Amino acid sequence: MERLVGVVCLGYSGAVKTPRPGIASANRPRLGSFASLIDQVLDDDDALDGLAFAYAELGEPERRGLAHAVLQDAGNPTQALVAFLAVEENPRLRQRLAGLISKHGCIDQCAFLEGTEAQGAARLMQSLPGLEPESLRIAWKDSKIASIEIESRKSLRNDASLLAVSVAEAMQTLAPIVWRHIRSGGELPDGVERFAGFFSVG
Repeated sequence: MERLVGVVCLGYSGAVKTPRPGIASANRPRLGSFASLIDQVLDDDDALDGLAFAYAELGEPERRGLAHAVLQDAGNPTQALVAFLAVEENPRLRQRLAGLISKHGCIDQCAFLEGTEAQGAARLMQSLPGLEPESLRIAWKDSKIASIEIESRKSLRNDASLLAVSVAEAMQTLAPIVWRHIRSGGELPDGVERFAGFFSVG
């Protein structure tokens, strides 16, 4: 969170004008002029490209701040965050953006499941605007994960036995297994944070 530097005026008894907060300020009012600008940008592909270019030219703290401002003000932040992700080269910031998209973006999600908490397999599929669909495939035995991998559309296995279920139903089975795996120090594939939105289902 950015710290605003106060203005000190000596020898002046008049009113001190409060400096305008920057775009990335946490104290900035919601739905201001930046919100209107963002809503216009998201309807214009060229303007969205310009926003992504501007993002890429910023330093790391400013890129974080701009992503936060978009998240705070945009009616739907998905497109802007995906545009930032497309030009972001810093692995740490890419992971952060992917997590923000999963938690706050509008993502098409579906789930497929076979078996019980003791043994089975599942596939969590999602599609982000402008990106190729991908899935997280998890197989387990004796209530322990045997394999967990991220699949692109081209590498999807033909799991005819997996049945389409609601995301909430899939997570009732998967969540306890995955949390046990994490607590025991089990490995997770790179990029798994992109699927965090599945595990935030109430």
